[in-house]
Amino acid sequence: MVTLEGIMQSIWTWIVTFISDLLPVYILPNLQLIIQIIILLIVGYIAGRIGKVIVTKLLSIAGLKKVTSKTWTESVLKVTGYKGTTVELIGDLVKWLIYILFLAVIVETIGLTAVADIFTQIAGFMPRFIGAILIIVVGFIIADFFGRAFEEAGRKLFHEEILASLSGGILRYSIAVIVVIMALGLVGIDSTSLTAMFVIILATMMVSLLIGIRDILPNYSAGIALKKTIKPGDYVKTGMHSGIVEKMNALSVILKNGKKRSIVPNSELLNKPFEKKD
Repeated sequence: MVTLEGIMQSIWTWIVTFISDLLPVYILPNLQLIIQIIILLIVGYIAGRIGKVIVTKLLSIAGLKKVTSKTWTESVLKVTGYKGTTVELIGDLVKWLIYILFLAVIVETIGLTAVADIFTQIAGFMPRFIGAILIIVVGFIIADFFGRAFEEAGRKLFHEEILASLSGGILRYSIAVIVVIMALGLVGIDSTSLTAMFVIILATMMVSLLIGIRDILPNYSAGIALKKTIKPGDYVKTGMHSGIVEKMNALSVILKNGKKRSIVPNSELLNKPFEKKD
């Protein structure tokens, strides 16, 4: 009959036997192999840490840390939960690439060839993955730069915050999606479906932009025509509105009458009769 005391006695006997055989049976015959593995682990750990430091220093000297410090790339990293910077992310990837290479050597030393092949394949994939990360980082910097520039140009051109943000956002996200597709292609992922999705999203955004500017374009073109007729300082009266032209915007004219100011759309002022006094 099996009892708890018997089970505990068997376990204790196994532990004592294993400990007594550990040195003469397991350690001493494999001492050279164990020392090699320990050395490889220590060297691999140190090499990984040094590799990260060197890469982060070189990228910082090259200006990548400064360029990405206040860009869209850092915001994306925070969303993913990564607490470091873009430069630190690349450094961590290089560190783990070195770790994986040393693990492959250790497993090969032990004699597990099949497992070593898996680590070797992972190590061969890592440079492409790091390259994809670099493409995304640089691409996001470019997307952020041109998005901001296009948004600022739209703000100065149309004087409409929503339209400026929409136009800048379309360019920013379009470049970003193209960059992601390129990065996925580099690591070997089929990007056909992503390309189709990008085309659909871009078409939707373009339709939204066209709908948004449908009422803005008439006022913008009317403003160009009005600049040939009136100027700031002229007295203008049209319909319910009258006053001195205080400012001519891209989409409207501001009339000042005492303490009262009227904002008249350019198309309304152009399409209706108005009186003008210099």
